[in-house]
Amino acid sequence: MPIGPVFLSAGVPDPHRDEKYFKTGDTGAIRDAVIALLEVVLPGTKLVFGGNPAITPIVKGVADQRGAFDNVRIFQSKFFQDKYLKDLDRFRYVETEAVDGDRDQSLFAMRTQMIGSEDFSAAFFIGGMDGVEREYEMFRDARPHVPRFPVYTTGAAARLIWARENDLPASQRQVGDHDLQALRTKAGYLALFRNLLEGAALR
Repeated sequence: MPIGPVFLSAGVPDPHRDEKYFKTGDTGAIRDAVIALLEVVLPGTKLVFGGNPAITPIVKGVADQRGAFDNVRIFQSKFFQDKYLKDLDRFRYVETEAVDGDRDQSLFAMRTQMIGSEDFSAAFFIGGMDGVEREYEMFRDARPHVPRFPVYTTGAAARLIWARENDLPASQRQVGDHDLQALRTKAGYLALFRNLLEGAALR
């Protein structure tokens, strides 16, 4: 059964920011998980994510190897226009307007448009910091019936999000105990993500 568009929220913790993210973040695992998700998703459907200086180059590299730029949607806020990465025009990217020079409101506007842009079949949360936590909260509130997959083994925000999902009553979760435990313990990301997305497609 075909899978619909997949949402990705990911980032690499900055050692100069909140230690709670950096002390558990695993940069190698974050990179491996993002690459594995791309390898699973891009051949068959669209991946949507917000522009990020650590994640965009990884996505660009895999999309370039696979000739799959048509299956990637990157959202960018014009607030960060002077920080856009080179070759961004290779992507089918969506720009959102800056909000009165306000970074937080500009990001909120971009995330709102991004989360509302597709009928998502699944959402993955990999590594990251406060921005990934905010995207998780916004996605959960806007799309409560879409499965949310926080990849615990990548650490950082994803580990905190996993704990929040695990603490929810079963009636409020879209992911079963077996899959949550797999997200906590398994680092064979290709097989893990294929299994999770196959299950999401059967919902």
